[in-house]
This record gives sequence, C-alpha cells and structure tokens, in this order.
Amino acid sequence: MRRVAALLLALSWTLPARAAEGEDRFFFGSYGRVGSSIDPSTGGVGQRPTVVPFAPRLTEGNYLELDFNYWAWRGREAQVITTLTMAFGDRFFHFDGEWDSDLTLRQAFVEASKLFETPLYVWIGSRMDRGDDIYLFDVWPLDDLNTFGATIGWRGARLDASLHVGLNRLDSPYQVHDVAVPANDFGAEQVTVLDRQRRVIAARVEHRYGGEDGALGQKVRLYGELHHLPEGERPLDASYSETEPLPDDLGFMIGAQYGLWNFLGSGRNHVNVWARYAGGLAVYDELGVPMSVNTDRRAVDAREYRLAVSGNVELSRLAVMFGGYARFFFDADDQEEDFDDKQQFAFAVRPMLRYGVFTPGVEASVQASRPNGLNPRTLSQDVARVTQLALVPALSFGDDPGSYTRPQLRFIYAVSLLNQAALDLYAEEDPRSTEDVVHFVGVRAEWWFGRGGGY
Repeated sequence: MRRVAALLLALSWTLPARAAEGEDRFFFGSYGRVGSSIDPSTGGVGQRPTVVPFAPRLTEGNYLELDFNYWAWRGREAQVITTLTMAFGDRFFHFDGEWDSDLTLRQAFVEASKLFETPLYVWIGSRMDRGDDIYLFDVWPLDDLNTFGATIGWRGARLDASLHVGLNRLDSPYQVHDVAVPANDFGAEQVTVLDRQRRVIAARVEHRYGGEDGALGQKVRLYGELHHLPEGERPLDASYSETEPLPDDLGFMIGAQYGLWNFLGSGRNHVNVWARYAGGLAVYDELGVPMSVNTDRRAVDAREYRLAVSGNVELSRLAVMFGGYARFFFDADDQEEDFDDKQQFAFAVRPMLRYGVFTPGVEASVQASRPNGLNPRTLSQDVARVTQLALVPALSFGDDPGSYTRPQLRFIYAVSLLNQAALDLYAEEDPRSTEDVVHFVGVRAEWWFGRGGGY
C-alpha cells in the first residue's frame, strides 16, 4: 500500500496541469484534520468520552484523504472523470516512531456526466455516496453509503434522482470462509466454501425550490435502501466437510430530508432536518456484522428510528453552528429488557465571533444514552450522560471567514463531565472508570479543498 501511495503522489506532480488543447485535466482535492493533544491530569493523549455512536467531532482523532481527479474525456457525448482517493488513519511517524501508515484506498471510480448533452450521468466503482451531514458530529444522518457498484442518475437544475446497485463481501466468516482441503496430488489447498455478497439497492430523489439570486431556497429529499444477504453454508471449526446453514437476511431503510438556505441575507445560512426509519439488515452499517440476531439467526427483526437537525446562521460579527440527533435502536433478539437496546440523544452548538481571520468560538454539547435493560456490571438501569464545554480560539483563512471557512488553525481546551452511569460503561479495571472530569488540551488544523465541503 505504501508503494501505491508513493505512486499516486508522484502522479500528482508529473501529470500535466493542462492538456495539450488548453483544458484543465488534472486537479487535486483533500480533506484533513491533524493535531496533537494532552490530558493535563495524566500526561497522556487527550481522551474523547462518548456514550453515543456519533460523538462531537471537536476532539476526534487525526484523519486525511487525498483525491486524485483526472478529466479523461470532455466531448459532446459525455464529461468523464476518474477519481482515486487515498485515506490515512491516525498514525504518524513523528508520533509513534513507526515507519508505517494506516492506509486504504477509499475511492476508485469513473463517472460519465452530461451524457449526450442531457443531465444524465452514470458511475461505476468504489465510492462514498453521501448527502448532507451534521458537521459538529461528523455524521451523515440519512444517505451515507460506502459501496462498490454502479449508479445511474439525473442532475437537473431543480431535480436530482439516482438509482444505485452495490455489493460487498466483508472479510469475515459471516460472509466468506476459506478452508484447507486435501489436494488431488499432495498436501492441501485453500478453497472457498462460503461466499455470499451483501446486495444493496439505493434510490434517491431531490427537488429544489427557489435559491437563485439570494432568494430563499428550499429542498425536499427522499431516500431509501434495500439490503439482502443470501443464505449459505459455513464450515464448522476444524472441519472442511461439516457445515452449518446460515439463513438469508434482508432489511430496508426509508427517510426524508427538508432543507432551507439563503435566509437572513447569507447563502451560508441553512437548516436541514431529517427523519429516517430502518428495519432488519439495513439497521446495521453495510461494513458491519449484525449482532444480537433473532432465534432464526437473522437480523430481520431489528429496527431503528432516527431524527436529526443541523444548521448554521451567520451575521456580521457572529456565527452559530448547531446540530443534533435522537436515535432509538432495538436489536433483533426477543428480549424485552435488553441492555443493547438504546434510546440516545446528542446535541452541540458552536457560537463563533467573526473578526477577519480571527474566529474565536466556544462549544457546548451533551450526550445521553438510556439502555432498555440493566447494566451487566452494576445491575442497574441509568441514563449515561456526558456534558462537554470547550474554548476554541481559531484562525480561519479565506475571504469573509465564516463557520465553514477552511483551512483553520485552532486551539482547543475542553472539559467533559461524566455522570456515574457513563463511568459504569467502562470496564471496572479501566482507569477511566473513575475519571468523572476529563480535560483535553490540544491544537488542530483542518482543511478541505477541491471537493466541496462548505456552504
């Protein structure tokens, strides 16, 4: 993988910025956040206490994506672009001393748009297919698909629509299993005895109203997914001839989004609200394995309800970002009182002053999680809660800096207050189980360019 990364970086310098005919062909994009932190009370790395699946992003770890894009063809028939995205996790040589990286190929696809001079487009490959996010929680509450497949769609002036079909086969005994069997001549050879791909069909339609020349804009988006996993036979441990049946599984998700933008005199001002329901296999991430299945060993009885909101309001000297979500999760087993079933809530607000590039801010957030059963360690049922307050003086570099202006350099001092129920979620011997006040001091740089990422 390191050789692949080196090759792509070399290409970014050697490919011509302009084609012979004078057209821009290659362009580079990136998202990244990088910094360091300390917990003053222990001297260790700054901690990020969480009791919900999507915690505030303010103190999350380092991450980097590099986009390599090339316009392969621009003609009357189509506009064709190829995209490769390399992603790096939180491993740095200057920090851990290891000459290695946490590296993966995040995207690789080809898209042909404006087919035959129409709004029709198609893409094939591996892609992050996402809608709008809640920035303060780094989560996409409705359409957030990591997929390997193909999409056909329509991007009009007011109407967008798409249909996607994708597959995955996780490197897990849940979907694929190889065993050693006697070879025909001598020794053994590996054969695949379980091979079942998860199939995902996703459909999206969005209609926009207004929004031109500073007028109020509105949009409505509908989105749905259908998931299916075929049945299979999994070999028992230490055997290549004895197997156990794995039943098929399925699920679906439907949701809607309503958005507003261009109000109070700024195109950056916006509000989005979402509602989503998922059942069965679609409750679980497409890159995850369902847990707590029913007596038939299927996830079909699982369900999740999700409501979310996100927005930003910018005035002459003040900007306020906010976002939050509520989540109600019930797994597929038949236990009425189940610690795995959760009712969860999180909300954050970040006011920020606007004095040129100097954009100091503060952030307040709360996380709460109520289980539908007893904590197996304490045999009690309590609401776990984390409250965080933070000072975030920052420099934001751009024209008329606002909430989404990047690059941004920031200092962070955050204090998190955990109640006893939150502490009880740690293992009893975990040193964090006694720290009801957690301090975080750090510096962070964040950027995005060449790929959208703002309002």
